[in-house]
Amino acid sequence: MTTTDARCVSLTGDKNRRPIEEDLMNCFHKYEMTHKKRGVAYIFNNETFEDSSLKTRLGSSKDSDDFKNALIKLGFEEDDIHLYTDATTEEMLEALELFGKENSDIDIDCFICAILSHGGQDDIIYGYEGPIELEKLLSCLRPDRCAPLTGIPKLFFIQACRGTTPDIGVEKKDADYIDHDERSPKIPVMADMLVVYSSVNKYPSFRDEGEGSWFMQVLSKILTEYGTQCEIMKLLTAVLTWLPLETSEVRLIGIQWM
Repeated sequence: MTTTDARCVSLTGDKNRRPIEEDLMNCFHKYEMTHKKRGVAYIFNNETFEDSSLKTRLGSSKDSDDFKNALIKLGFEEDDIHLYTDATTEEMLEALELFGKENSDIDIDCFICAILSHGGQDDIIYGYEGPIELEKLLSCLRPDRCAPLTGIPKLFFIQACRGTTPDIGVEKKDADYIDHDERSPKIPVMADMLVVYSSVNKYPSFRDEGEGSWFMQVLSKILTEYGTQCEIMKLLTAVLTWLPLETSEVRLIGIQWM
C-alpha cells in the first residue's frame, strides 16, 4: 500500500507486524504554528447585489467586523486581513489567485477565508453580479496554483444558504433561492483544507438584521474567547454546541475536510 499522507507509516513490509503505539502516533500530523506570522485572511462580505431579486443582507457588516476582531485577537495583524465588500465573482477569483502569485516567500501559520453572501444548493456562492461554484474559489489554493500554501492549513468559513428546505426557525435567510441547472457537487481534492458551512446542503442559513448571522456570531465569540486555548475541531464542536443555546432551535452545520 502506498500513501501520500505525511508522517503515516506503511506496514506492508511485514504482513505479520502489528502497529505499535509509535506508528499510530506518527499518523497524528500536527501543523507547525511557529511561523513568522499568524496568518493571512480574506473576508468577502457581499451585502448588496446587482440582481434586485437578491435582497440586501442586513446585519452582514456586523458579522464581518466581529470576525475581523476575532482574528486580531488570535494574533493576525490588521494589514494581513483583507476585506472585500460587494465583490464580483471575478474580483473574488482574482484576489485569491493574486495571493499565490504575489506571496512566493510568505511565512504564515495558516490561511483563512470567510465568504458572507447569498448562496444556493450544491455549493453555489453569489458575487455582486451573479453566482459562482465554490469549487472555483477553492481551486485557486491548490498546491499547483498556490505553492506558498503547500502544507499550510487553509480554512474556509461559508455563511450562505445552501437551499430552501425549512429548518426550525423563522429569521431572515441568506438566500432568496434562484433555480439553477442541476449539478452534482464538485469539490477539488487537495490537502490541508477545511471548509465549514453555516448549514448543510439544501438548507437555508439564518441571519438577524441587527445582530448578524447565527453562525458567524457564535464562531466569532468562540474564536475570541477560546481560540488560543483549543485546536480547531474542538472550537468548531463548541460552535455546534453553542448554536442551539443561542437560538433555542436545532441547527445544522456542515464541516468538510478536503
